[in-house]
Amino acid sequence: MTYEQAVALLDSFTNYEQITQPGGLREVQLARMQELCERLGHPQRRFRSLLVTGTNGKGSVCAMLYAMLRRSTLRVGLYTSPHVEHVRERIRVSDPARQDGDQAHGADWITEDEFATLLHALQPVLGAVREPPTYFEVLTALAFLHFSRRQVEVAVLEIGLGGRLDATNVVQQSVSVITPIDVDHADVLGTDPRAIAAEKAGIIKPRQTVLSSPQGDEVRAVLREACERQGVPLVVCGQDLTSRVESHGLEGLQVTVTGLRGIYESLTIPLIGRHQADNAAVAIGALEALSDTGIPRAMVEQGLAAVEWPGRLEVVHDEPLVLLDGAHNPQAAQALVETVRELCPDRPVHLLIGMSSNKLIEEIGRRLGGLATAATCTRSRHPRALEPATLARRLKPFCPDVHVMADPIDAYTYLLNAAAANDVIVVTGSLYLVGELRAALRRSHVRPRRPLVSA
Repeated sequence: MTYEQAVALLDSFTNYEQITQPGGLREVQLARMQELCERLGHPQRRFRSLLVTGTNGKGSVCAMLYAMLRRSTLRVGLYTSPHVEHVRERIRVSDPARQDGDQAHGADWITEDEFATLLHALQPVLGAVREPPTYFEVLTALAFLHFSRRQVEVAVLEIGLGGRLDATNVVQQSVSVITPIDVDHADVLGTDPRAIAAEKAGIIKPRQTVLSSPQGDEVRAVLREACERQGVPLVVCGQDLTSRVESHGLEGLQVTVTGLRGIYESLTIPLIGRHQADNAAVAIGALEALSDTGIPRAMVEQGLAAVEWPGRLEVVHDEPLVLLDGAHNPQAAQALVETVRELCPDRPVHLLIGMSSNKLIEEIGRRLGGLATAATCTRSRHPRALEPATLARRLKPFCPDVHVMADPIDAYTYLLNAAAANDVIVVTGSLYLVGELRAALRRSHVRPRRPLVSA
């Protein structure tokens, strides 16, 4: 089986990242994944796991955990979703012998040959299960097999959707992390914060430590109740862990974190946004909870200094300043607004925005509208992408100057040429849009002035 044939086979399974789940969570059955793992000999039991859920920040926390663990002598796996540019970027394994730069060049991604070999090995099992698995379940099983074959010792796993019924929740993780919970995927999870929190809290199991980012009162109460039922401790950022931003600029943050076992002063984090300070605190706390003997300070300092998480407040051009940010829910949009206002005060802001049809468009528009001088509506190739003219009509009440340009590459090129050197262009609303644009930026006619890190 070639890599192209493997991708085609994977694409033949129902992909709820591409289509709406008609029955919401009723369409998701953890029993499918449990049967699949049983038939494979339970590869997920051959490594320790950290499982990360939440609405915003879970990918950043996973990236921080992976970056720090890569500075250890352990072989570490990372499984995230969705991908920005390439499906292989979701599944990574660090090589303890190569700690300097293998992530930056994509050398830690699962290779095309490994991907094809594993999916070929999976094929008979996929045909034998009682109910056909989904795209995400197949990919998760493939990740578990890859980690097992590569003798991964610790894996950092990002929940795809919700928590309780997510395919990754078949692991018996050592540590659970719950990042800020807000409304997203409302068509599947609903809009009640307590109900959403209950789904996320479904990852909590006995004999583990649970860490939470700062949460609203209702969400925090749900998480605490879930921990009490399982008899496990809940460590809360802002109470048991703290972070303090020392400086914040377009190159990133300097942060001091008080963890469970010590103070980590003046940490350099090359990510933008004050919210990354709390993400760093829960990531450090998760590592402290994972280790009974403590973690080397150099592992934290060097790991965080090397962390990369493309497409999230990523600077790709300087004059005009261009930021790529896949914010697609109100909480993420608010973080984007606060960051741009802090770092780019009094500079004209132009939005290049595309959104999926199932998102809270008016809520996001209400937050972004006050930031922007103008907005250009476009769309990605994603099946759920909203038509630009419809998006423009829905954003018009919140932004004084709205335009439509269906092709995102044409729109970006036009804005880049039309904007003044002091202007700011923000590409946002969809990680799929950001991914397509990042891929285009690698082509010469829209080459960025800043080098792109690996997706």
